[in-house]
Amino acid sequence: MWTSYSARAAAQLIGLPESSVRSLIRDGIVGAVGEVPARLSFRDLATLRVVKTVFEAGVPARRARRELAQLVRGLGGRALSEVALEVRAGRVWVRGQGPIVGQLELALEPVVSAPTPAGELHELPSRVEPPPPLVVAAPLTADEWAARALALEDSDTAAAIDAYRRSLRLRPDSTEAWINLGRLHAEHDDPTAARDCFRAALDLDPADATAIYNLGVVSQDAGREAEAVELYRRALELDPTLAEAHYNLATIFDQTGDSRAAIRHINEYRKLTR
Repeated sequence: MWTSYSARAAAQLIGLPESSVRSLIRDGIVGAVGEVPARLSFRDLATLRVVKTVFEAGVPARRARRELAQLVRGLGGRALSEVALEVRAGRVWVRGQGPIVGQLELALEPVVSAPTPAGELHELPSRVEPPPPLVVAAPLTADEWAARALALEDSDTAAAIDAYRRSLRLRPDSTEAWINLGRLHAEHDDPTAARDCFRAALDLDPADATAIYNLGVVSQDAGREAEAVELYRRALELDPTLAEAHYNLATIFDQTGDSRAAIRHINEYRKLTR
């Protein structure tokens, strides 16, 4: 007999947002492949502690999940907790146990940069040099700030958030920018700011399924299951291809004991992710 944990229980034990744990399950980093909703083991809890350490070291969540999923696929069934990991200057290093049998470097290092007065990003100089002549660059447009934000998401979350805010100051009617900014806030455990962004997107477009779904994620993380269920259902009415909404509904109904509804949404999720 062994003890298993739901995504919510694991999130509470480790101190991660429940949505992050669900993403790690879908990425194959924890949980049994094909088990929906997943039940997590002690080994999975140990892996989640490793992932949390990587997040806390400053590696952006989405990039960390992508790179760690790639690493897990190459571990031959071993868990991340079974290898020695360290983060140095934004890079994750993996060493074998005992004598070093090999070393794998994940390209997680963000570009080191600093803003000029015009808002352009330049590499930090390695030695002190006379300042270059001041060049006044043309101000960036809202679309250019949004494109910059998207490019920065995998390397510098704070800079990406700032770039989205600059874009929205120039064009506050950009639903996509509001949603992306809200997603970054949610991934970095600021649910209040995330909710405000998703609501701003819905003020612009009340039928945006992604914004409604994301509000559901924030509500589920906060333990407001009934609200989350309503939001996920609304999102699916607008976009029936949102597989993650079916997955999250399955986890809620599994936790509340509605096995029939859980199975129905599990089957829909599997159909959409084949």
